[in-house]
Amino acid sequence: MAMLGATLEDLSQLAAKLSTTAGDVGATRDAALLLTTEVVDGVTGSATRAHQQITTEMDTLKLSVTDAVTQADSADWTGANADRFREAAMGFGEAMGAAEQTTAETFELFRTSVIAMAESLDLFVQSLSGSLTDAETSAGEMSRAVDDQYTNLDQVMNNGLSYK
Repeated sequence: MAMLGATLEDLSQLAAKLSTTAGDVGATRDAALLLTTEVVDGVTGSATRAHQQITTEMDTLKLSVTDAVTQADSADWTGANADRFREAAMGFGEAMGAAEQTTAETFELFRTSVIAMAESLDLFVQSLSGSLTDAETSAGEMSRAVDDQYTNLDQVMNNGLSYK
């Protein structure tokens, strides 16, 4: 026997599935946005903490050497060994200055890279969000169209046609 249109049960199940799919698409969009934000925030926060900790460690080291130099300067100490110590302390100070500059430059470059990464991810999320919003809308529209078809078939098959 030929069937007219579709079975109502199949249409009902399809409409429900499409509604679920629309919700899944929206949840995926929201999760992508959240995860992308977490990645950028995590990288930014980790880099900031690393820079702060490295700077703190270097400051502690400089203070330790400065204290040693101060103590050496106040000691009654002369001769070749004292001179070599003071020269080495000056070399240490220059090396620490170079290390601080390299650290600052490296983390500034990294910060710039993170900003570029964040902007790139933001463009990705905007594009993905737009596409998924369109997909969510389409799934919702398909669900409503199937519901309308269900209603029309039910009306025709179970209530009959009416003529006015």
